Amino acid sequence: MGKKRIAQLLEQLQTNHDADLQTSAAIFTTAQVAVNQLKQQAVVPAVDMADNLMLPSVSKESLKQRYGSFNQCRNVAKQKGIRFRKTPSWEQLEVAFAYFDVLEALVQGYVRLNPNPLFDGVAIEFMFEREN
Repeated sequence: MGKKRIAQLLEQLQTNHDADLQTSAAIFTTAQVAVNQLKQQAVVPAVDMADNLMLPSVSKESLKQRYGSFNQCRNVAKQKGIRFRKTPSWEQLEVAFAYFDVLEALVQGYVRLNPNPLFDGVAIEFMFEREN
């Protein structure tokens, strides 16, 4: 095999190598875009779902069954970060726990889809007030 043929083969090898790098870069870019879109889609359903969620039915009886008494129910609400301006009624407790259950499910779902070890040991308390 002559020098000219070896030079042609080396040139072809370099051309193939460059093409492979471009193809690999395109595949990586496409995959990265797909991963980013999947991550975004994991958040969007939770937001869309929140628009269509109906609050679960939480009744006085179910709260009594879960927590025993009115005072114990108030104590659990306090532990969960549910605060009231004044002594709540059973109806307010029902609504508060219904909202809490939905928010807790959304947050747990998000954390399950997006685990991060840096989040270990972190507690978050949400403060919501209805806008008039």
